[in-house]
Amino acid sequence: MPITPMIPGSGLIGWQVLQTTMSKQRTAFNASADLARDTEYFKEKIGTIESGDDLVKDRRLLSVALAAFGLSDQVDSTYLIKRVLNEGAEDDGALANKLKDGRYIALARAFSFEETTSFPFQEDGFAGDILASYDERIRADLADLLEQPEYATNPLAAATLEATVLDALETTKTYFRESIGSVTSVDDLMKDNDLLKVALTAFGVEERTNSKALLKRVFEEGASDPGALANVLGDRGLIAMTKAFGFDTEPTIAIRTNGFADKIIDNYQWQMFEDAVNEVNPTIGTALSFQRGAPALAGLDSSENTKWFNVLGDSTMREVFQTALGLPGSFSQIDIDKQVEMLKEKAASRFGITQFKDLEDETIRNKVIYSYLLQSDVASNTGFGSQQIALTLLSSIQNQRT
Repeated sequence: MPITPMIPGSGLIGWQVLQTTMSKQRTAFNASADLARDTEYFKEKIGTIESGDDLVKDRRLLSVALAAFGLSDQVDSTYLIKRVLNEGAEDDGALANKLKDGRYIALARAFSFEETTSFPFQEDGFAGDILASYDERIRADLADLLEQPEYATNPLAAATLEATVLDALETTKTYFRESIGSVTSVDDLMKDNDLLKVALTAFGVEERTNSKALLKRVFEEGASDPGALANVLGDRGLIAMTKAFGFDTEPTIAIRTNGFADKIIDNYQWQMFEDAVNEVNPTIGTALSFQRGAPALAGLDSSENTKWFNVLGDSTMREVFQTALGLPGSFSQIDIDKQVEMLKEKAASRFGITQFKDLEDETIRNKVIYSYLLQSDVASNTGFGSQQIALTLLSSIQNQRT
């Protein structure tokens, strides 16, 4: 059995202790024998799964998968889970969407068994590596140019040139960083001269700029086959470039992509820890779940209203906001559109949330959590005198600040 989290105190005091010791507690929790065995088994076996049916047949794998999305109690609902996995979440009529529960939608999207291609240039960190090389080459060329007589003897012209080049450099880097992820094919890259220029310069093959037919073949063929054009030409820059972009990557299902198992395991470990905290102190457990879930919801590419509707459809999100804002239990009985309107207005007034994306800001997120914890303390101390409640809350706040 996993170890029990240590939370000596309730409300803000217990929360602060948990936050301070979170890293050490989670490390010890994740190292417990049961969790370690389950995560190792998942990492070893998940790549062999071909369909939703396969996953459901392996109860041990299924248990980890469901727990990662807060669905541990559905491990015996094999027919339902099989339908959710096999139907996916792309079609509005899919079961995951009909259930109106974000956990099933997230599960269906994560364990999609449709073949897709995940290119290296769509991964986090790719632009940074390319742009570092591009920046270095542009600055080196600029330094060489500034040593030419017409600039070495003319400080004003040199300063103007340097400012112009560096300004253009930053503009180009920003464009590449924001646009490379939207590329889905070689043709997309070839049509965008700005993106292509960065790629070629970063790998020192900018002299190939006008050889579009050659470049297209190089990108499409990759460098795995000895007979690929890049290898035949023996151009190290072209070889490195086509390997980096990986347009020859074969389609695969999500569970076989790099990092998939690690992401699910991380979710699983977090969820199990949250469940353990919840058993010790449900209020702090709910706050912990909100702390992790709010930024994820805020980062979704959805409309403001859709995100607030998701709050109302998620028991944890609803509880935190409803309690933090001091809304009565009857709040859930009014028209759902009116609920969204009230949540948006009160969240803006109380916490400065003008758009849901603001919850990615830790300071704003903490305002909501602290208010939730304080309001929960008030509700749980209804039998105390008002003076005693005030002293308790004041003590909590002072401990939180120290």
